[in-house]
Amino acid sequence: MNRTCCTDLKYPGKLLLAGLFAALGLGLGLGAVPAQAAADPTQPEATAPVYPSATPDDDSADEGTVLIPSVTSQEGNFYLAVTDAALDEVDSERIMDQVRQAVGEQDAKILLGVDQEPNNLKGAGQLVRGMLMFGDSDALSDDWLENGKTLGYVGEGWIAIGVMLPEKAGDPVEIAVVPGRDVRETAPGSQQRILEAGQGEFAAGDYTAGITAVALATTQQLQAPPDRTLAKVIAVGALAAAVAFLLAWAWRAKRRKARQAAAADRNKQAELLESRIQRASIYLDRHPVPDPGLTRESRLAQVMAELERQRAGSQPGAWRALGMAPDSLQPQQVSEAQLAQLRDREHELSLLRGAVQLAHAFTARPRDSRESWNRIFEYHRARLEDLALFLDLPGAGQLACAQAARTVIITHTDELQLLHTRLSRRSSGADTAPGILDRLWELRDELDGVLHDALAQAGQARLKIPHGLGESMESAQRKTDPMEDDPIAVLRNFAPGSGTR
Repeated sequence: MNRTCCTDLKYPGKLLLAGLFAALGLGLGLGAVPAQAAADPTQPEATAPVYPSATPDDDSADEGTVLIPSVTSQEGNFYLAVTDAALDEVDSERIMDQVRQAVGEQDAKILLGVDQEPNNLKGAGQLVRGMLMFGDSDALSDDWLENGKTLGYVGEGWIAIGVMLPEKAGDPVEIAVVPGRDVRETAPGSQQRILEAGQGEFAAGDYTAGITAVALATTQQLQAPPDRTLAKVIAVGALAAAVAFLLAWAWRAKRRKARQAAAADRNKQAELLESRIQRASIYLDRHPVPDPGLTRESRLAQVMAELERQRAGSQPGAWRALGMAPDSLQPQQVSEAQLAQLRDREHELSLLRGAVQLAHAFTARPRDSRESWNRIFEYHRARLEDLALFLDLPGAGQLACAQAARTVIITHTDELQLLHTRLSRRSSGADTAPGILDRLWELRDELDGVLHDALAQAGQARLKIPHGLGESMESAQRKTDPMEDDPIAVLRNFAPGSGTR
């Protein structure tokens, strides 16, 4: 953390510099109220300047230098400055979190500085003076040189607080509070109550809690007047009323137009969904699911039977499914709930139609459904590549699933090539396609199991997987929303026990 060394500051003119150090030497007359339990309260403060006027020539000369904390945290009207020496004892973030709301509810700006002995400062009072003169805040009054002795050195609306932590744990903490010119106590003895705040926490060694208590007490015991006049209040109030009226009128007009637009949009969406539902219903009505010619125990045969059951039971009209007649439905009568039902219905029929189309493709001659077969092979090979990339990650080779993953990559690559060759032969007909599809399905289940184990074990070992690779591996595990580029996932959605209606 950067801190300001008072020897590095330069003011234009010798007269100004002389006046500055003269003011410091006299203690500045800030009106601070220090609390010091570890030292004799009657001990007079040093009148000689504690801020050297010459820059040290080397590191050994730093013994006479005073380092002033810079503002390390700022939230609204609260400025917290902590020296390097006190950083290990104070949790700035915790202080800011606990005083943020209290400071936001009052008008004064609070500058709170924290330092820890040993240092060249003569207590919390000189810490406050140093922050005012050499700190990086605007708490010092603009006319301090002319009117500081009579009106005070802290600017209007500011409260400066210094907290000096002891060198040894258990020793007293010294506090100095210097309110600005226009800052007033909320009740007699308010400043003394600020000095007494946090003493229990300080005694227990919890400096963060003690400083927080001092800051909260300051917001309660001292008050700055709001920066406005009666005329400003009246003018702002009238303007606000006019603006509020215009905004309310514009909001109502905009809301009325939005309702009309939303009704028209729902009507258009409903018409589009109805058109898609009708097309899907017509297709399903004209295309019964073919028999794959496999045993009833075959998973593919079970899926085909389920597809036929759902196809035969699908409703031909979405409006009738919602209890509405198309000719009596008006745009403003289509609610969001009805539109959501239409979307769900369209999604169900679209998924069912896609699965029935795949069923026809995979029970026909392979040459007539080359695109669907290619998608299965391409998707499977892409997941094998994902698995290979996973094994290349640092630490993946030591996981328990590594051997199974290597085996799957080798065996599946060879078998995919053999199955693809069988499909490419001219002699391959519709009777061989279902058996090949059933085998591809078995390979997919085995691959999914290895991918699942790889992701689970990588998570337990806290293995970092690149975002793109992890997303690709996880997508293979999702079965609730089958992807168009994965025909097996579409068919698997209708397998018994999958949750499909």
